[in-house]
Amino acid sequence: MSSDTELARFDLVERLVHWSTAIMMLTLIVTGAILYLPSLALRVGHRGLVENIHVITGLSLLGPLVLGVAGPWRKRLIKDLRRFDRWGASDFDWFRGPARRSGLPRDKFNGGQKIEAAFLGAVMVAALVTGVIMRFAPSSWITWATGATLVHDALFFAIVAAVIAHVAFALSRPDQLVSMFNGRIPRSWAKLHAGAWLSEVEVSKGEVSEADLAGPPGGSSP
Repeated sequence: MSSDTELARFDLVERLVHWSTAIMMLTLIVTGAILYLPSLALRVGHRGLVENIHVITGLSLLGPLVLGVAGPWRKRLIKDLRRFDRWGASDFDWFRGPARRSGLPRDKFNGGQKIEAAFLGAVMVAALVTGVIMRFAPSSWITWATGATLVHDALFFAIVAAVIAHVAFALSRPDQLVSMFNGRIPRSWAKLHAGAWLSEVEVSKGEVSEADLAGPPGGSSP
């Protein structure tokens, strides 16, 4: 099999969920910055409109993911979401320096991507909860609203830092970035960076058997 053939990495549903969520996140960052920074607020104006956009977008943030997992088109998305909860030795090995890594074959997503997904998922939910308290809590909840405001502001900076890091990593890894647009990635990339996933794909396509991957009985060389 030629190493330059391409593999299906993300289906259309996964890409739509990713990009719609990304657009919403960027909208929240921009509108949040306008609301938070007086200099930007003065330049832009229309504070009421900006605030409404921020609130509506925030309330809708989890919508793409919910729609993605709710319909009959969810199979690939659900399968990949479950990968984020599945940790192995290769995921922990990823956090070592390049010179110290053992070279264990990795899954479709590495340890860094799994940590990032868990972090972004957590802060998105926390930002939604604190935002709802800030916007809709009754006046008698002043203590809760004050605490929610402080947490929400801190989450804003955490999200900005995480998104900047995510974009920087994506730009430094063109194969993975392109795959988020067209859904496909070179087999040579998978062989180098996601060997366990490549083996899984090959088994599912019948290119190799599980017995082939396990090697000869007893682990001895032929």
